Amino acid sequence: MNRIFAFLLLSFCCSLSAADFPTRAGIYLMDSRQQETRIGDVTFSKVDDEQTSVQVSLDTGQFSEHFLSMRPFRCIQGQTEWFCYLDYPYDLRSIITKADLSDLEYQLLFIRKTPAEFGIDAWNGLYYKLTLEPDGIISGALFEGDLNSLQSPPAEKYAKPVDMDEFVPASKSRLFPTLRIY
Repeated sequence: MNRIFAFLLLSFCCSLSAADFPTRAGIYLMDSRQQETRIGDVTFSKVDDEQTSVQVSLDTGQFSEHFLSMRPFRCIQGQTEWFCYLDYPYDLRSIITKADLSDLEYQLLFIRKTPAEFGIDAWNGLYYKLTLEPDGIISGALFEGDLNSLQSPPAEKYAKPVDMDEFVPASKSRLFPTLRIY
């Protein structure tokens, strides 16, 4: 009887820890050939049984600095398009759950542009819709849409003004069609 109880207790404990977020994980942009570009890290801190705080730290060495449309941007330059990081300018709780990764999604916004374009246009917004996979990897499918909704602060603190109904799945030919965190 004690062996069965110990086995069940061990199984239960292991299944809980396997479902938790790691303490730290790398953020990788994946190109169409599944080549990884590490762009930073996420630090996870457990708040309670359901909530985890997140802090994103970008590796600025992967980005080049540009002054576009009257403000600084950090961009990864491809031959046909650039992915320029858009730092979300408003308050976030920076809290995620296994079912809601949106605060992390808002910390990983980009705008694309071609090398020939002089400025940058939020109409070309890029949003990675994140999913927690059974193996603990967080994967992001790329969506394209208008990020001009971020020009003004949201009416309510911590509101998320990006309307995903106005976004469409991005072409697989984009520079980085997938994002992974592991």
